[in-house]
Amino acid sequence: MSASHVELPNAFYAPTLLPAIEELLSRGVGAQALEACFRRSLLELRTPLVRVPLFLSRRFWALAEEASGDPAIGLQAARHFASSLTNGLTYLFDVAPTLESACAHFAEYFPYFNGSLCVELHRRDGRVMLSLRERGALRSGRQSREYTVVGICSLLRRKLLASGITQDPLLSIDLPGAAPVNDERYVQALRAPLRWGAPDLVLHLDAALFGRVLAPHNAMLEGTLVGLLDQARAQTQRTLLDDAADYIARELPGGASFQSFCEGRHLTERTAARRLLSHGWRYSELLDEQRRYLAVDLLEDARLGLAQITDQLGYGDLQSFSRAFSRWYGTSPGAWRDALPG
Repeated sequence: MSASHVELPNAFYAPTLLPAIEELLSRGVGAQALEACFRRSLLELRTPLVRVPLFLSRRFWALAEEASGDPAIGLQAARHFASSLTNGLTYLFDVAPTLESACAHFAEYFPYFNGSLCVELHRRDGRVMLSLRERGALRSGRQSREYTVVGICSLLRRKLLASGITQDPLLSIDLPGAAPVNDERYVQALRAPLRWGAPDLVLHLDAALFGRVLAPHNAMLEGTLVGLLDQARAQTQRTLLDDAADYIARELPGGASFQSFCEGRHLTERTAARRLLSHGWRYSELLDEQRRYLAVDLLEDARLGLAQITDQLGYGDLQSFSRAFSRWYGTSPGAWRDALPG
């Protein structure tokens, strides 16, 4: 399979953002702004099994940071992640007999809920490393990573406390990116020693606590929850919006033309356009949104020249890419890259 046809995860489970949405609503951000971001009602977003394209996560967190004026909104929005997010994965994490089995379940099902990150477990030097690696068609983004890691830390600590164990399973945390001038809010939110500049987000866990048997095991309930999650993965229905977002993510270097998309699905362009619009989107908007966030991801890779990035985004020339980038971010791609830390 060629590099341009590698299938990358390109959707996430929308209700995972509900604690963050509630945080924004409590800060006075209007429901209309949030619904405009997703082009769905908040009622729809609260519906189980709703999965949406990855670019909507990036849109949401950009709105969250701008509307709240809080550069650490991801950290703050995750404060109630463990207590207010209720789905089969968090329940399964709670009923597993050990942290080891809980994290194994997490690694299995987390990509279905998250989309842009996968979980890997490794053992070394008396500790267990729970790594979150980028694997989606788009990167998760800083706010989303921070929201996710605070949520996972809460789940880990809550599980031990429920068994009467006061020891902290977290030894330290590796974080990507340069350290902020003042990382006090990170220390307060994560409550663990931090190491900045890591290639991946990694939680270092106490191996002794990792395998320790916790609360009495309910094997029947655990099996039921596994069955429900398997069923949810198998029965999640795709829409034409999903197909279009996946097609664009896969075929972007070649242009991802609407005509080719329609031909591949034996649809007239008029019919496909009408069906996409019923989901709130025009094909040209989907193409623009994918390019917008992927451009930033590619610019962060210093190994790629602007000409290579232009090709990967499916533009015919650098001038076209530069005009689009200026429309999105008010500056040129080169100036954006020059302003990156480090």
